[in-house]
Formats: sequence, structure tokens, C-alpha cells
Amino acid sequence: MPDKKACFNKSIIDLLLGTLILLIAFPLMIVIALILIVIYRSLPIIVQKRGITEENQVFNIYKFKTIKPNFENNIGRDRNILYKNQLLDYIPSFCRWLRKSGLDELPQLINVLKREMSLIGPRPLMVSDLNILRNKYPEYYRKRQSIKVKPGITGLWQVYGDRRQGIENLINLDAEYDKNVSVSLDIEIFLATLPILFRGKHSDAIIYGKKVSRAANPIRTIHL
Repeated sequence: MPDKKACFNKSIIDLLLGTLILLIAFPLMIVIALILIVIYRSLPIIVQKRGITEENQVFNIYKFKTIKPNFENNIGRDRNILYKNQLLDYIPSFCRWLRKSGLDELPQLINVLKREMSLIGPRPLMVSDLNILRNKYPEYYRKRQSIKVKPGITGLWQVYGDRRQGIENLINLDAEYDKNVSVSLDIEIFLATLPILFRGKHSDAIIYGKKVSRAANPIRTIHL
């Protein structure tokens, strides 16, 4: 179970650092929003229902719009949580860059200031993916139900996870972080996140970037 003092310190850091990053990033967010308005002729930000599980910490997450409308009618019912490359054709070139750089997630700073998210934490999943997780992988869903810390913009799995190892890797790393949360661990994850963003190597379910190797850039050893 997360240490109460560590969680309190995280909340203070989220408020202060989240505000600072938002102020610095705000001009860039305006530019991105204007470009997306030109591309889509609509609002540049989407709202998705996400959470740790369908019952745990569900909230509306803010993201820059990167996928063309009506894509959901063309992806079929057999959806994979970690790989959705069938959506690649629905993402314009500029939006591919947004996703690879991770800049599409800048609006989540608003979620941080609303205290719905943390800068560092487990990956929040879409409700539709959580439904798949509950039905196909009930043992992992139950493990995820035990997570107490807030979901994060970046985190242990976001930086060090390996999609090739499947959903087990995601669930185990999220649970590992929940058990070992600390300010020092957050600093290590934050510093490991920066080169991924600056090099445009962010990996998501649609566009696979090359992330920093945990073996080459180890954080302190944590046992599951």
C-alpha cells in the first residue's frame, strides 16, 4: 500500500510542477491547437473516459485530437489493448509527430491540476480497453483493482514497459510502482522520460517509438 507521506509529497509536487509546466507549455499548446483546428475544422481537444479499472479512479481525460472522426466504425470488435496499428491511416502526418513526441498529452496537465491525475503514475486505460481487460484477463484486472495511486501522464510502464511482453508487463509495472511510490522514484522516471520526448521516441498503441532501454538506463532495482 502506498505510503501516505509519499502520496502527500506527490500531490504538492504535482500542483507546483504541473502549474509550472503548464505555464511554460501554454504558448506551444495554443500553436498546436490552432494547427489542429485547421486540420480538423473542429475543436482540437477530445475528452476520453479513462481509469485504473472501470470502478477505480474513472475520470475524463483531456488530449489533443490526433485521429480522424468516425474511425471507430472501421476497427472491428476484436480490439487489442496494446496494439491498434489499424488506426494509423486515420492519423495525419502532423498528428503522428504529436503522438511520437508525446505532445498530444499536454492537455492532461489540466487533469493534474484538477487532482484527477499525477505527473507520474500508472497508465490510465480507456473504459473500452478496461472492459476487454476485465473479460479476457480477469486475474490482471483484479490485480489492477488494488492500485491506489493516481494514474500518471508518464510512469514506470510508459518509460520502461515493453508492449511485446503483453498486458502482463503493463499490469506488473503499474502494480510495482504503486507498491514502491516515492519522490525519488518519480524523479528517476521523470528524468528517463525527457530523452524520449525530446527525441520523439514516445511509443503508443498506434505509433511505436523506440523507448529508453531499462537495461541501459537502470533505475534502482525493485522486485515484484
